[in-house]
Amino acid sequence: MATYKGINGFAVQSVATDPSPSDEGQVWYNNVGYAFKLASVTTAGTFASGGNLNTARMYGNNGGAGTQTAALSFGGAPSSPGAPQLTTSESYNGTSWTNTPSLNTARSLSAGCGATNTAALCIAGQNPSTNDGVLTESFNGTSWSPVNSLNTGRYGLAGVGIKTAALAFGGENAGGGGAGGTAASESWNGTSWTTTPSLNTLRRSIAGLGSNTAAVAFGGVGPGSPVTSTELWNGSSWTNNPTGLNTARRGARGGGISTAGIGVGGSSPGGALGSTELWNGSTWTSSPTGLTTARDEGSFAGTQTLGVYAGGNPGPGTGVTTTEEWTGPGVATTKTITTS
Repeated sequence: MATYKGINGFAVQSVATDPSPSDEGQVWYNNVGYAFKLASVTTAGTFASGGNLNTARMYGNNGGAGTQTAALSFGGAPSSPGAPQLTTSESYNGTSWTNTPSLNTARSLSAGCGATNTAALCIAGQNPSTNDGVLTESFNGTSWSPVNSLNTGRYGLAGVGIKTAALAFGGENAGGGGAGGTAASESWNGTSWTTTPSLNTLRRSIAGLGSNTAAVAFGGVGPGSPVTSTELWNGSSWTNNPTGLNTARRGARGGGISTAGIGVGGSSPGGALGSTELWNGSTWTSSPTGLTTARDEGSFAGTQTLGVYAGGNPGPGTGVTTTEEWTGPGVATTKTITTS
């Protein structure tokens, strides 16, 4: 009879700590957890429960600020309508959320971006006192500081990029009455905002992914029902993509780069969505798995491979603390071998 050693040339190793990285198919015995383990690779992306936010929130930052193990969630509102906007900010370490120093100005439906949870931007949003929608704040890991404002006031916009090189686009005109929203687009160089060529289609509750020189705008409303349309930014202009999302949605969240991205959640006329779609640079593919708790207007940080979605509105109009961690297809994982 064939044995593991006969096939692989070595016996099953007994270790105190699971090896990382490990080759697919490798088996070992964890002598601390008293379990046999197997190295595997995911064939389809999955969401799993993460640590809950300290403050329930919806209408949170639209745009990734950080990674799955170093994320930020800030602003928003606990419920709708009529609830006051929040200044609270929280940092995620891959296990739990910790309160950080608060924003200087309460706001909801802002955009966010940043490479880590210690270097991020909070862009525009609906402000309870002025409603001007242009205020920008920068986070250095210790505190939020006001920086130069957007040129076009708005909320429900998308943000992509990093603290020193960002792009903000779409949204609802902050002055109100913006049936369909705005197509305005602006680029941030670390000091100031510069108006760039606009989106081809004006829309609010839009989502985005990528960088300030290579971005993808998708979904949103404007005017009428949620749309599937997708636009590509090459650093100088927006171009309509021939194909759009498989499911029209507003209030979705995106992450990743312009050639490998993810769109998560959102809502349609039928209610909140849990469905997830993967972007390969030209087309969207529906993932067989989505959020366990369907919702829109939460916050997502990370990539097509590893991400975290926190808060949001599962309906009707109540924010949640629920956090889910995304592991994309093709990621190495460790499984415990059981008799089942």
